[in-house]
Amino acid sequence: MEKKNAAKVSVLIPAFNEAQYIRKTLKAILRQDYSDFEVIVVNNASTDSTEETVKSFIAEHQGSSDRIRMVFEARRGTNNARECGRKLATGDIIAQLDADCIPSADWISKAVRQLQRNNVVAVTGPYDYYDSNFFRRQLTLLAQLIFYPIINAIVQINRRGGIIIGGNSFIDAAVLEKAGGYNVDLTFYGDDIDIAKRITPFGWIVYAPHLILKTSSRRFDALGFGNVQKKYRKAFFDLIFLKGIKINESIELIHPR
Repeated sequence: MEKKNAAKVSVLIPAFNEAQYIRKTLKAILRQDYSDFEVIVVNNASTDSTEETVKSFIAEHQGSSDRIRMVFEARRGTNNARECGRKLATGDIIAQLDADCIPSADWISKAVRQLQRNNVVAVTGPYDYYDSNFFRRQLTLLAQLIFYPIINAIVQINRRGGIIIGGNSFIDAAVLEKAGGYNVDLTFYGDDIDIAKRITPFGWIVYAPHLILKTSSRRFDALGFGNVQKKYRKAFFDLIFLKGIKINESIELIHPR
């Protein structure tokens, strides 16, 4: 039995000092070919002009931007922002989108089709680091297209968790509620793996290679590709095999400019 077709999607966008990127993200999300969705931008105590930028965008797009609203969360951290947005969301599906991502027009509709499959509780897909150098862009995309589906299948079959790409994922809202929402004790690294493990008992996480989302490579550029990948790998293996995440850094370190 398949799930209902008319699912409302709530797109959560955490925003800490995202004035440079968020306008492009909002423009792209308004171009979606899926009609029933809302966008909740969570200003995560930004110190730049993020708030003014979002307000200006909404004012400039009267009518088409009625579906966008901005709220404030003083406690910094991606999961604090997402949990704030989740509690205000009215959708059947929670979509996680980062403020430096540029979704294609069919981003939501492609994911919803996957979530309509029986016993699927979440859908995720790869990042395309569109502003990175050619070698890194192709290498990271190829790894996500080839190896991530295999790894996700292995850990899903063994019911140890799964892969969720933090800013490119869709989760059944009712399942997320049953799982306790987002773990606000995690600042950034491991937040996606944590939620994947906690929703796995309720159904399957689908890794969809065709659900490609453009995003910035700014964190790799600022902190070093190897250093960032090392922290992602550590968070994944700590949680899947050691049942605990050891990385918890300040938001300033993980959101470089």
